[in-house]
Amino acid sequence: MSQAKVDRYKEEKKNREKNLKKKRIKKYIVVIVAALLIGACIGYPLGKKLYKVNAERRAANETVSATLYDAWLQNYWNANYAGTLGFSTTESATSTDADTDNVTDVDNSVDNTDGDTPTDAKE
Repeated sequence: MSQAKVDRYKEEKKNREKNLKKKRIKKYIVVIVAALLIGACIGYPLGKKLYKVNAERRAANETVSATLYDAWLQNYWNANYAGTLGFSTTESATSTDADTDNVTDVDNSVDNTDGDTPTDAKE
């Protein structure tokens, strides 16, 4: 062998561990990048499809807020039952409505405070 070949061989032998370490690192990087690319190619469309199916399922099971339900109930009541009880459609009770009521059903002559026996009971 010529002297140049011997020097190259000695230099290669001296740096063999560094070169093997670099090759291993490059190999791992290539494997990781390939796995990420394959995962992205398969995972993105699959994830998009699953999200769409899950979104449809969530929309079917969606809950309504109390204000939306109250508005719906008010509209339903007005459309189906307004006027059957003598109330106006959307008006609420006022203080003048309460003042005009006659309170004659209350019997103030009997003071039954203990609540054990009814006032009509005969002994």
